[in-house]
Amino acid sequence: MPFKDRLKMRHLRTLVAIAEHGSLVRAAKALNVSQPAVTKTLAELEDIAGHRLFERTPKGVNLTGAGQILVRHTGSGLRAIHDGLSSLSAEEEGEAPALVIGALPNVGATVLAPALVRFATSAPRARVSVRTGSNAQLIAALKQGVLDMVIGRLAEPSDMQGLIFEHLYNEPLLLVVRPGHALSLLKEIDPALLDSYRLVLPDAGTRAREAADRFFMAVGTGLPMRVIETIDLSFGRSYVLHSDAVWFVPLGAIENDLQQGSLVRLPIDTSVTEGPVGLTLRVDHATAESIQRVSDEIRLSASERFGAFSKSQSATS
Repeated sequence: MPFKDRLKMRHLRTLVAIAEHGSLVRAAKALNVSQPAVTKTLAELEDIAGHRLFERTPKGVNLTGAGQILVRHTGSGLRAIHDGLSSLSAEEEGEAPALVIGALPNVGATVLAPALVRFATSAPRARVSVRTGSNAQLIAALKQGVLDMVIGRLAEPSDMQGLIFEHLYNEPLLLVVRPGHALSLLKEIDPALLDSYRLVLPDAGTRAREAADRFFMAVGTGLPMRVIETIDLSFGRSYVLHSDAVWFVPLGAIENDLQQGSLVRLPIDTSVTEGPVGLTLRVDHATAESIQRVSDEIRLSASERFGAFSKSQSATS
């Protein structure tokens, strides 16, 4: 049977989901199907393609060369179909096209949310989906055509082919603890004291973790041994509030906590962790009207947020 007669939409959706999440388990969850179903669909697709599309690793799966080629065309194709259907609906109903936006959790809460509130006012019938994940996952999904735009940290130069980055502001990581923590009572803290506590750090391999590791090397303490790794903000917040752990977390994730006093920032200079945050777009989609409208609102939110942070830094310095 010719491959075109065997190939189904579920094969393509499964391929893109696995590539985006880097795991059969996470892909199954995203697709709302069982893992065996994902495994079976992938096996069918590899048989149709005549190539192995993923290599299994201890941490999940990685695309093979053949997989990268197929994902690149599949992602663009699915987005083209999606955009076409959205455009038909928009023409008939007078609504803006649907958008799929990727955002780091900390950026989504502080910059993207207010931007989308304003966007909804000017385009009340627009449909927007927001997906979170690590910076690497989001950039990969953007290149595959799954996302329309990403708001997060600047990716590695090798990952920016076909993409453009617009810098919005620099964001540092902060060291925070629960109120009443022994360290919160000190006016000055030697970074070496951190070694006495368990640290909650961003996942290994993320841009935020690279910034955290850079801090430990800069202060001369070396990388910590007692570590819990997570980019799940809800878990990180809960763990720190119920323990004596110290959380190394992007400012945007805990701004409200600091203002409300539910978390306390430690008096340790972490400016070395500052990294560029901004918009990443595909070159071929950067001029789309709906993307430009949302981008304008994100720029405004970033300006308001960064200005407020700069003022608060000046007041405490």
